[in-house]
Amino acid sequence: MLGKSDLDLIIIMSNIDNRILFDSVKGIHLDGEFEGSIITRCKDDNDSIIFSDNLKISNSEGIFITEGFRVGFELNYNKKTAFSRKIEAQWYEDFESIEYSILISEDIMQIYDEGQFSDAFPYTLNKLNTAALYLDDYHYGINHLEFFKEEMVRNPVALVGNGVIVADRVVIDERIDPVFYDCLIVGRDKNEDLSVSFEPYMNVKKSLTDVKYIIILGIEELKL
Repeated sequence: MLGKSDLDLIIIMSNIDNRILFDSVKGIHLDGEFEGSIITRCKDDNDSIIFSDNLKISNSEGIFITEGFRVGFELNYNKKTAFSRKIEAQWYEDFESIEYSILISEDIMQIYDEGQFSDAFPYTLNKLNTAALYLDDYHYGINHLEFFKEEMVRNPVALVGNGVIVADRVVIDERIDPVFYDCLIVGRDKNEDLSVSFEPYMNVKKSLTDVKYIIILGIEELKL
């Protein structure tokens, strides 16, 4: 079973080819324009994660993201709901709004793409629209794990402790713990350094791990 410390130490692949573009914890700040597979972790009320192909960092102007896809939670009519939205262009003038931006290496992205499951598999659940599978919130908590027990669901994004997990699919096991398959993981190690890894299989035990949320991306939104 995977515990909180295990998530910090699970980085098994070389981090040489991944580029940390911005890290508020370590004071890393690279000015310039960057292209590729970029993951940005926001510090906002929505616990947002942004996936983008283009990012510009300017010391005088802030962080500019184009061709992005934002995922998180928002409060609507006294209820928390998951969302995913396309971003055409957005400025973040305040660097305090971003925890980090990291450019994933092409090698890791190739391994991740090769692990993608066939949509034709008959026992896989695809949600049409983005929905929350789990949210750890005292006032607005969501827990559909029991309902999806032993089902295979496509396109999960999870926030676990300091780590972001983007997986091809998730199965809820008999103990009602999520098991992620073909996972791209961005997180901090015991020294608070950012790292990226690919894991073909990861069992996240909720009783030992700070699972903040699991969102299932809808295939209709992914077509955007």
